[in-house]
Amino acid sequence: MIKLITVDELRPGMFVHKLEVWWIKDKRIRNQMLISDKRQIAWIRNEGILEVWIDLDKSVQAPQKPPEPKKDIPQTPFFHEIDQAQAIFTQGKPQVLAMFNEARLGQGLDLNYTLNLVDEIAGSLTREPTALLSMARLKNHDDYTYLHSMAVCGLMISLGKKLGLDEQQQRRVGMGGLLHDVGKAAVPLEILNKPGRLTPEEMAIMRQHPIVGAQMLMEADADEDLLDITLHHHEKMDGSGYPHGLKGEEISLFSRMAAVCDVYDAVTSDRPYRKGWTPAEAMHNMLSWRGHFDIKLLQTFVRSIGIYPVGSLVRLASGRVALVVQAGEQSLLKPKVHVFWSLHAQREIKPEELDLGDSFCTDSITGAEDSSMWHNIDLNRIWALESA
Repeated sequence: MIKLITVDELRPGMFVHKLEVWWIKDKRIRNQMLISDKRQIAWIRNEGILEVWIDLDKSVQAPQKPPEPKKDIPQTPFFHEIDQAQAIFTQGKPQVLAMFNEARLGQGLDLNYTLNLVDEIAGSLTREPTALLSMARLKNHDDYTYLHSMAVCGLMISLGKKLGLDEQQQRRVGMGGLLHDVGKAAVPLEILNKPGRLTPEEMAIMRQHPIVGAQMLMEADADEDLLDITLHHHEKMDGSGYPHGLKGEEISLFSRMAAVCDVYDAVTSDRPYRKGWTPAEAMHNMLSWRGHFDIKLLQTFVRSIGIYPVGSLVRLASGRVALVVQAGEQSLLKPKVHVFWSLHAQREIKPEELDLGDSFCTDSITGAEDSSMWHNIDLNRIWALESA
């Protein structure tokens, strides 16, 4: 069978019946010729020939190199725990939603069933401290109130570990984080979910949620530490907070912790009216708000979370993108990373390990990258430093 094809379709193993040309200068090519070498195709192209007639009956199947089997990449502990954290948030959301609905309907709160959720969050942080906190930044508008409570729970436990609190105390601050905003159940939904800035009247209603939440917990016979966190997580060290304008040491340790964790999760979350800050932006801005937080506590929080948390993506001065795989030993600004993308070439490159804290390393972080832009990249493979 004779078939007309373009030169671009010509492959080794095809038999050229006739070249679609009247005159050939290159004596190395001719009619009735088996293509056995890619160079022959180049010679034909160089003659300006655009099409050739091939004889399918005389063509032979060119031997094909068998594809190399893909390596099975074992899932790294971080990405395995990401899956676990996703499951915790998925299963925990209905529990927190039910708690808020009960509070909204004026029903008594049952605090016992929240203990399992707190323990699951604590377990995830024990297995892989950074995975759940990375997942906690991913919220949509509809889920914000409920997932924010779970995120603050995780942040409180993480900070508690860094402060040296014992397991029972960690559990208490975790539960306080989970319950700190329960008073928002009494805030009208049109105010709670308003996409823009609140009016002074709406803000006055919103600022009642710590008092309302504490009243709900009192009716549920909650312990004093949980009441205190719920009532005072919006107090500030300079006395400008609410509802009681407490100052300095008048604010309990647990409430000072809650103030840091609550604000950090709020400012790093995307909202309808603004894009969430990166962890680095949040840390920088929060450290600049003099009088807002307990500065020593905030510095401990920064060390527990990291300016560039493990699992986040960063942009380097060399014009490359990298995945943060370990906090810096000498500086939080210089973590260990796996480089995987060239911004100049706009393509993936072979993963390379880089310790930005190494004295011989000349590269540095210039900014954070939006993780949502890299959803097609297999970051688990990058983490494992397997070649593409």
